Amino acid sequence: MNGIIEKGAGSADSGALERINRYTRRPYKAEEVYTFSVVLCDNEVDRDYECFTRGALEKLAVLFEGKTGLLDHERTSRGQSARIYAAQVKDFPEKRTARGEPYAQLTAQAYVPKNAETAAFIESIESGIRKEVSVGCAVAKRTCSVCGAADCAHQRGRLYDGERCVRILDEPTDAYEFSFVAVPAQRAAGVVKRFSGMPESGERIGSVGALLKALETGDAPAALDGGLTAELRALEKRAACGDRYRETLSAHIRKLSAVAQPEIGAALLDSIVKGLSIEGLEEMAQALHRMAGAKMPVTPQLAGRSAEKTENAADDRAFYI
Repeated sequence: MNGIIEKGAGSADSGALERINRYTRRPYKAEEVYTFSVVLCDNEVDRDYECFTRGALEKLAVLFEGKTGLLDHERTSRGQSARIYAAQVKDFPEKRTARGEPYAQLTAQAYVPKNAETAAFIESIESGIRKEVSVGCAVAKRTCSVCGAADCAHQRGRLYDGERCVRILDEPTDAYEFSFVAVPAQRAAGVVKRFSGMPESGERIGSVGALLKALETGDAPAALDGGLTAELRALEKRAACGDRYRETLSAHIRKLSAVAQPEIGAALLDSIVKGLSIEGLEEMAQALHRMAGAKMPVTPQLAGRSAEKTENAADDRAFYI
């Protein structure tokens, strides 16, 4: 998608005007409002290796109706620039996402009152200066595309047995606003996500990654910092080391199993390995090592010649230097 704002419709038709006037204090005429269509988000994997489900887009379409448009997510009345009066999901069955699913977009129609104060803003849309948008929303469910769990050791963006780990976002609980930004998170429509809300809503932050993002963007209270960012970064590095060790150990187990228990299929072995802790994997590797050693004992080629060497030692003295 080339740009986020699809078109500037200019004036609203009768149907659009009826929807718009649900949010105004007085009835507006078509020539008094400027309307435009905007892609809010989609179900493609974004730059944070996260993606919405199509069901989530449908729920967001309902939640975003009536929400305001801001500049750079500045949540002040001064930053308000537009309002959404309609939203819907568009399907593109001929196009597939990176995960192989039918592509879908959440699009919305927004309006701006025409007056001297908004003339420059409308011109920035018409000229293509303001194109990229980002949305603020809350979701209740985040699952791993690799194992389906809400909390796991898999890291977003990394490959596991050829599969890219992605966090799947579902069950939206709230839509805050959409905002004009310079660089959105989603390639087609940029998303700034709030998982179960920020501290202002009283709900917990759902992951270390979300907490780090909140600390770095200033969305988390200052009381939560105090070196917490550096500590969390260190924990992330340690977790990455643990993941690498787990992958190495799992690969070693597969090799040992091919010798010790070749009757166990690869799929069954992978399911067993995925369910074990590091301690369990180490114990399994030790057991398989013993079994493999019993089946294929490793003996040095010259191990049986020690007696012969002793018997012929006297004959070899002539060659000593």
